[in-house]
Parts: sequence; C-alpha cells; structure tokens
Amino acid sequence: MNSLILCIDIGTTGCRSIIFDQKGQEVCAAYQDYQSIYLPHGWIEHNPGLWLWAVKKTVKDTIAEISDKKEYISAITITSQRSTVIPVDEKGNYLDNAILWQDKRALEETKYLVNEYGMKEVYNITGLRIDPYFTLPKLLWIKKHRPEVYQHAFLFLSVQDFIIYFLTGIFKTDWTQASRTMLFNINKLNWDKDFIKSVGIDFNKLPEAVPPGSIIGYITLDASKELNLPQGIPVIAAGGDQQCAAIGLGVIEPGMVEVNAGTGSFVLTNSNKPVKDINQRIILSASALAGKWVLEAGIFTSGSIYRWFRDNFGKVEMEAQDSSGINVYKIMDSEAEKEPIGANGLLLVPHFAASAAPYWNPEARGLLFGLLLGHTRASILRAILEGIAFEIQKNINIMEKYTKKIEEVRVSGGLAKSELFNQIQADIYGKVVVKTECSEASALGAAIIAATSMGIYNNINAAVGSMININKLSRKEPDMKNYKIYQELSKIHDLLYYSLKEAGIYSKLNKVMKLLQ
Repeated sequence: MNSLILCIDIGTTGCRSIIFDQKGQEVCAAYQDYQSIYLPHGWIEHNPGLWLWAVKKTVKDTIAEISDKKEYISAITITSQRSTVIPVDEKGNYLDNAILWQDKRALEETKYLVNEYGMKEVYNITGLRIDPYFTLPKLLWIKKHRPEVYQHAFLFLSVQDFIIYFLTGIFKTDWTQASRTMLFNINKLNWDKDFIKSVGIDFNKLPEAVPPGSIIGYITLDASKELNLPQGIPVIAAGGDQQCAAIGLGVIEPGMVEVNAGTGSFVLTNSNKPVKDINQRIILSASALAGKWVLEAGIFTSGSIYRWFRDNFGKVEMEAQDSSGINVYKIMDSEAEKEPIGANGLLLVPHFAASAAPYWNPEARGLLFGLLLGHTRASILRAILEGIAFEIQKNINIMEKYTKKIEEVRVSGGLAKSELFNQIQADIYGKVVVKTECSEASALGAAIIAATSMGIYNNINAAVGSMININKLSRKEPDMKNYKIYQELSKIHDLLYYSLKEAGIYSKLNKVMKLLQ
C-alpha cells in the first residue's frame, strides 16, 4: 500500500486532522471546532488546552477509521495559525491563555515601537509592519502587564510548536512561524539577536528556528499510546497555515497568487528573493519552501462578514434552508446573483475588525456606502462579496509591482465554495480564477511538504504535480466588460477609506466609543 501522511491543521475556529495518500487523495478526516474567548476592547484569547483536546480527538477519530492501515502512516505533519502566543514552562504546560493573532490589546506597545525604532527600520529587518497583529507587541504587553507570566515562561510558542512538543517532547519552531514574530531577520532567515536584545525580549525565551519541512523529532511512546498511533513516526513542521496553503494550491513560482478566503483572507505569492514594498503595505515572510519568501497580504474579515450577515439578518435564508435542505450560503448566493454588478451602486468596505493590508489601520471600521430606498437585502449580499474582492484586488495590484505579472489566481477557503464569489473575483481582478479539487489547501500543502521531506517525491515540483488536482469545472474566466466597470468602482472604494481616514473620522469615533464603554 502507498504511504499515508497524517496532517494536523490547527486553525482559528477549529482543528482538522486529515490522512492523505501519496497522490494527495483524502483517505479520511475529522474536524472539531472550538470557541475563543472574546473580551472587551478587542482582546481575544484562547485556552491552549482546547487545541490539545481537539488534536487528540480528531487524530483518534481518523485513526479509528483506518485502524487496520495505521502502520502505513509514514509521517505526521503540522500546520497552524500564526502570530498566536502561548507561554509555557519547561514541561510544555501553558501558563496562561494564548493571545490570538487577531488580538488588538498591544496598541500602546505598537506606538512605542513606531516611535522608538520607526516603521521603516523594523520592516527592513523583519519584513513586517509594526502592528498588534504580530508577536513582538504581544510579548511586550505580557512583560508589562503580566510580569509573573513573562518571568516564569520558559518559552513562548506558536500553536504549531505547542502541538509538536506534545507529540515529540522537543521545543522547536520553523522559519515561517518565526518570521511572523517581528523578531526574525527576514533577510538572513534567523533570529535577529541584536534587535531582540534592543527591544528587551529575552532571547532564551524563543525556541530554536529550523527550516520548514524539517523533521523535528519522532512521536513519543506516551503520545503514540494516547493517540493509538505506532511509536516513532517522524513529526514534521510544515509551516504556517497560509504558507502551506500556497503549496497546497500549487503556488510555488512567481506569476501565480493564492487567495485563501476564510474567516479572513490571505493573499500570497512566492518570491525567490526577499522583496519589500517601499510603502510597507504588504509584508514579507518566510516561505514554506525553505530558502524562499512570500509576499503576503492579510485581510482580517472576509468570510466572517458573510457569516455576520447570516447570523444577524439571515432569518429568511435560515428558514429557507430548514424547508428546502439547501445550504444557507447557497441561498444567499442565489439572491446576490440576481443583483447587477456593482450592487446598484452599493459599496462595502470590509474593515469589520480594523484593517490590515494594504491600509494597516487598527482604528478602521466597516462601511456600507451608497444606500438608497431601492436597495434590498440582496444588494447588501452582493456588495459584501464585491467589497471583499475589491480589498483583495488592491493587494494583488501591489504584489504585481514587485514580482512578475500574475496570470492566475488559485483560490481556497470557505468563500471559494461560492461559484458566484469566484466569478466576481475573476471579473474584479481581470484574471483567471482556478479552484483545486481539495478544499483543504493548508492541510494538503503540509502533506506535500512532508512527502518531499520523507523522500516520497524527489522535489517539491514533483510532489505538487502528483498531489494537486485542478477542478476544471470551477475555472472562471474574467468578463473584461465587467472588469472595466469594476476598475472604476474600485477607485471609489479606495477613496471611501482615505476620505474617512484623512478627515479623522476613525479616530474621532473611537474616542467617543471609549467614553461610552
């Protein structure tokens, strides 16, 4: 029988364990969702024990399905969300809740770093903008506000590192996770000891950083017994979820871009050298291909806005789902599809949890502009899908200035299940949009990396060619007539943000909101 690869993908809202064969086909899978802890003022925490519980449950569920074939598992590969911080002791026990990547508490620490070092200097060293999104401001916040946690922490880990320690008893991270900390030299691909010392973080509280695709260790006797797995299976750090998603979509060379539209959206393209945007609008991270880089843009809210509409205004669709059995999002799509392009002049700016790329404004708010009495719920649904794609398009345009022309967009994530959204993307970008057959791009990418590391394939190109299948029926060609109209609407979309920012509206509103709290 062919080798099997067990992939554990720990996301923001749930954990998925999938067993792939060496052709990239899913053998079996299990999923477990969980809830983060939402606190006032944009604080978001998570109990690390839930991640551990979800990993154990999903792995055991998958193994139960293939119990007679588990001896064929040649590797366990791990990918996870990034820029989430877990303080642990010497035995890997967590000392406090994790601070999630979306958390906004470190605004003062962010301002301090901007004033003390300057955005340009930090960007040149790390490839990252100074933003509460990343790890360093969170660590400075912990050091100031939870000094006992900082002092007693043996290491600060990412979610991926935390699970790898449970499996192997070894503390290590990989370059992709390290490159999201704002403490990693993106040019040299190693920890920047001088900068770490300068900002007052103890270097010995950071795990060793190794290339993605490295075998960190082997599953311990205790972990193998608990998970019903054979002892001694190699455990591979595949890398951050978005870098892995790019691999899982076949985006391994310049000229292609990944758009992963889930809770938020991520836009990535690979680069053979460290390329930086002069205006620091897009960031530079380590690729899951060791020794390469990714130009990356993150958008905090995209699919979550569609879900927000469903939860707050979707009673009609929910009732229709109950009576027809048709998925609620397909019902929402069918309504939006009846609206003309441009949603009759309705524009949505998707800053429902502040703005990341390209604006990087932690005070930004969402906006629905152009409402008239003639607009309907369907108009709003279409405006949501178009507004998300407009935001993605801005980042693709910036990337094209620093790499070769992007000819094809590979899509994944929950929103990519929408054929309407994929066509809207093609029309707004003016590019071919392609969906692969495997909907779990991050997990498949991690499996591809593991298959290469284990020597199942000689190189990443061979692995990608054998393990990725293109869904030819989901290929979307752009309607260039629509593209021209969308280009004009995109300019207005951009002006809406800048008009509010330059008028100081975001800052004024946030000051008033603080008075009301």
